[in-house]
Amino acid sequence: MPPKSGKWSKYGKKYSKEWEREDGIKEWIQRVTGDDTKAFCKYCKAEIRAHHSDLLHHSKTEKHVRNAAPFSSVRMRTLFDSGITAVKIDQTVKVTELKLAAHIACHSSILTVDHLGELVGEIAQRDIRLHRTKCSALIKQVIGPEIQWELLKDIGEELYSLIIDESTDMGMHKQFAVVVRYCSTNLQRIVSSFAGIVHLDGGDAASLTEALLNFLQENKLCPKRCIGLATDGCNAMCGQHNSVVTKFRQHNPNFVFVKCACHSIQLCSSYAMRVLPRNVEYQISQTYAWFSHSTIRQQNYQQLYAAINVGEAPLKILQLSDTRWLSVSACLNRVLAQYDELKLHFQLAKDKDRNYNAEILYQMYSDPVNKLYLVFLQPIVQEANRVNKMFQLENANPCKLFNELITFYLNLLRRVAKINLADMTQWSEIIDFDVATESAHLPLSAVDYGLQFQIELDNVKLPISDAENIKHRCKEYLLEFVKQIKKRLTTNMQQLQSLVSLSPSVVLNSQKKPQLASMSFLCLYTGDLAKLDQQWRVLDTLAWEYTEDCQLEKFWIDVKNHRDAAGDQDFYELGSFALSLLALPFSNAAVERTFSEMNLIKTKLRSRMKDTLLENILRIRAFMQRHGICCHQFEPTKEMLALFNTNMYDKEQEGEE
Repeated sequence: MPPKSGKWSKYGKKYSKEWEREDGIKEWIQRVTGDDTKAFCKYCKAEIRAHHSDLLHHSKTEKHVRNAAPFSSVRMRTLFDSGITAVKIDQTVKVTELKLAAHIACHSSILTVDHLGELVGEIAQRDIRLHRTKCSALIKQVIGPEIQWELLKDIGEELYSLIIDESTDMGMHKQFAVVVRYCSTNLQRIVSSFAGIVHLDGGDAASLTEALLNFLQENKLCPKRCIGLATDGCNAMCGQHNSVVTKFRQHNPNFVFVKCACHSIQLCSSYAMRVLPRNVEYQISQTYAWFSHSTIRQQNYQQLYAAINVGEAPLKILQLSDTRWLSVSACLNRVLAQYDELKLHFQLAKDKDRNYNAEILYQMYSDPVNKLYLVFLQPIVQEANRVNKMFQLENANPCKLFNELITFYLNLLRRVAKINLADMTQWSEIIDFDVATESAHLPLSAVDYGLQFQIELDNVKLPISDAENIKHRCKEYLLEFVKQIKKRLTTNMQQLQSLVSLSPSVVLNSQKKPQLASMSFLCLYTGDLAKLDQQWRVLDTLAWEYTEDCQLEKFWIDVKNHRDAAGDQDFYELGSFALSLLALPFSNAAVERTFSEMNLIKTKLRSRMKDTLLENILRIRAFMQRHGICCHQFEPTKEMLALFNTNMYDKEQEGEE
């Protein structure tokens, strides 16, 4: 900077407002409050003598050029008003940072963005400035809320169904999760999508109902537009007198309650297992426990298995769990596939280590009765799990679900009871068959125990009394399984059967097509019944593109979008109502997946994550899944770019890890 002494120094020049309009100076100059003899550089944070020549000289210094580079027009334009900085970021950089934030929400921890942003900026030669605070703000205040608004806008005034459940996260906080299921206008298909989580102060019915109603009110979802509610079978959710279902009926009396079929099938299997000897489950569970915490035992067994099976590696023994729907079948398969190898391993372990647990397990594996029970159970639980998996599908066909469930029940019934299908013309007659009457039971010699069981029984050559006892236990298992299905799944069968009347083979056949007044779900419709009836009457008079029962959803979407000669949607009411019925959820699989996703996000190392950040991360992941895209295909909307400003920092800062 030039020396202060000079020809004009005695005149004492002052700050001029004209400099704030001069190119090359106006971008960085600012008045110094209380001292008109100086100017202030916003880039260098330095005071300069209020001489025009000094200002021009400062703008060309190496320090000023270096400090002004981040504020160039390529990255941003900085405006200052009364000392408050407002930043307008270049649109391309905004899009890049929004995509990076979406990537972090889908695949990684917030902490990694401190390095990822700098790395991407260096590779792309862009001035990317994305760190934890900004990334959290983009997820919580920009991307997440905009995605939620898009979801609610897509639902609009259509009928929807809810899947609800409560759980405890890694931070020991009770969470109430809500999944919405509806026919998407944008995607032209039925979707199940995460809608939100609510923090719970208690787990009773009153707290759960209050949380649900508050959530619907905050998201402007009318409770009376809810056509279906799916929960598990706990008393707080679906008890007869004081539960979420009974309390929610006070606000919406006309909705369908659907108990999760997956939970019910698992409970049927668990209750039937209690009829068998306790050592069956004990053998499976203790086999897993023997290997679960000992690396040496696993290595010894691997060496033994490889020696017997020419270098092959054994499959891991799985844990038996009542809370995991599909665990029983997989555990049985693993144990039976390695039965002889496990028996030899426990024999060596008891002789070498003198371990009492190994001796007990060796005795159990040496007893042919235990293997007979496992062989008997294997095909039954495999079939139960196959049906269970079908109910977990997001867009399972209700017609197929009904057929699979009634077929599974009928197969079990025919194995153990005297039933004449020729005299039964309705599925309800099969359900009403009195299986509790002993006269309806087949004798032990006529019961179908399965081919593999019979072969194994012939090979072991047990005494007649022991064989009779095993057969009696197996027969009781089949009877108990049938009774549990009749007790727990009859309502699900009735609901599914009512939806069969919506299949194309029924509605397009004038001989099979029922009257609309006879439909059990007609009470759920709140619109113009005369208009709905007229559309139902003429539906079979037109030619439709999708006429197969396997194309049920496409058929009704085609009906909803059909337009007459005037361009009006002449079947809109009927199509919308039918699609809302097809969107009824018959399992809690969607909300259980949400809890699994939650536990992957909020781990022990991230247990301090707040609910706001967790909820918006789940929203972003649900959006990607709903649209069938990943983070690299995500395109920020104009609304997201508009929300990307300094105001996103003004809201409460929570959710930092």
